[in-house]
Amino acid sequence: MTDLKRRSVLTGAVATALAATAAPAFASPRRRAFRLGVNYTPPTRWFHLWEDWREADLRRDLGDIAALGLDHIRIMLLWPAFQPEPHLVSGEQLDRLHRLLDLAGAAGLDVEVTVFNGHISARYWTPNWLQTTPKPVNWFTDPAALDAQRALLTALAERIGRHPRFLGFDLSNEPYYYWDSYAGLPVTPQQADAWARTLCATAEEVAPGKAHTVGCDRAPWDNGRYFTRTGLADAGNVVAIHPWTSFFGTLKTDPLAAFATHNAERLIQVAQAYATDPARQVWIQEDGAAPSIHFSDATRPQYGEWLSRSIRNAASCARTLGFTWWCSHDVNPALVPNLNPLEYDLGLYTNDRRLKPAGQALKNLAAEFDRTPPAPEPRTTAIVVPDADPTRGNDRFFKLASEGKRVAFVVQSRASDAAHLRARGITELIQP
Repeated sequence: MTDLKRRSVLTGAVATALAATAAPAFASPRRRAFRLGVNYTPPTRWFHLWEDWREADLRRDLGDIAALGLDHIRIMLLWPAFQPEPHLVSGEQLDRLHRLLDLAGAAGLDVEVTVFNGHISARYWTPNWLQTTPKPVNWFTDPAALDAQRALLTALAERIGRHPRFLGFDLSNEPYYYWDSYAGLPVTPQQADAWARTLCATAEEVAPGKAHTVGCDRAPWDNGRYFTRTGLADAGNVVAIHPWTSFFGTLKTDPLAAFATHNAERLIQVAQAYATDPARQVWIQEDGAAPSIHFSDATRPQYGEWLSRSIRNAASCARTLGFTWWCSHDVNPALVPNLNPLEYDLGLYTNDRRLKPAGQALKNLAAEFDRTPPAPEPRTTAIVVPDADPTRGNDRFFKLASEGKRVAFVVQSRASDAAHLRARGITELIQP
């Protein structure tokens, strides 16, 4: 371990092994205008890879991902392993993270690093120093906890901030499922906005110019819960959205319907409608489906076509960073029992590394995008929606999408803002 005021140092046998291993030569990066990647779920150690470091497994897994023609991964840190005490960061873990970026570079992959993971796949991972009684520390509002989070971001940036394969920091994976569903912490949308704004500003200060964000599913956008829409749209320098269209049940009946194939596109347009900056970039950071659960026997053969159409439609949106599938490999139930059953069938590969139809479909799409890069399509028409409820425009959006028309959203409070409309290329407004 290392004091935060000192440079982190390697310790122990693992450190010796890492120090003796030269940094691998980097493969030529794929820097597409519209990026394609995957959330990395290590099949042999899941997110416990940090505590049970197996470099041969990592090389193999990253090779699987690179073989699909993808250009980046998103990874999850285990917060307790990296920051076991508020003023103590593990030098060994920092060096393992740096090594992972080296290995990703050798495979031609960039890396987005998700840091304060209170919640991943319905497991909860906060450090012991936050687990006080009778209530956990509210790390979204507690000043000392916020200082500790700033310190960890600083330590991470000192170790990997200049690494050529570092994409940026994602503050936390859908953090409200920790504070709301698990810990029962009282966090208002305004407090959540302040947390995201403060720590994204820290991330930009310590690692400027990177893709700093906080990854959230559709709940804040469609339901107006947890964060304010504008606060979330303006935090960091890219908006990260997790549509999870598969959770609606539509894939069992009609996976090629307008809702199923245009929902990610819709959420991009919703986020851009609330962003203060008309040039705000959006990222579909998670989406996926478990074929054994989300599809019926009749519709399962359409999985690959649903995936491809969804991503193509997202790629039709201007100012979109890319699409990052969930996830790389199925979780092994013998290793990680008692998860939601869908977690065992979301991968592009099985947990013993056999390519699944979803993986083949994404591989084919990556090759297609390399041959013919997708170009954003103009959206001169926008549906005017109430500031408090953008879902009022959904039916009109999907109807127009089914007719082959690309439209945007504009919130009512900006519908008469000529400069805003001009900056977004909007010339016609229609009602829901």
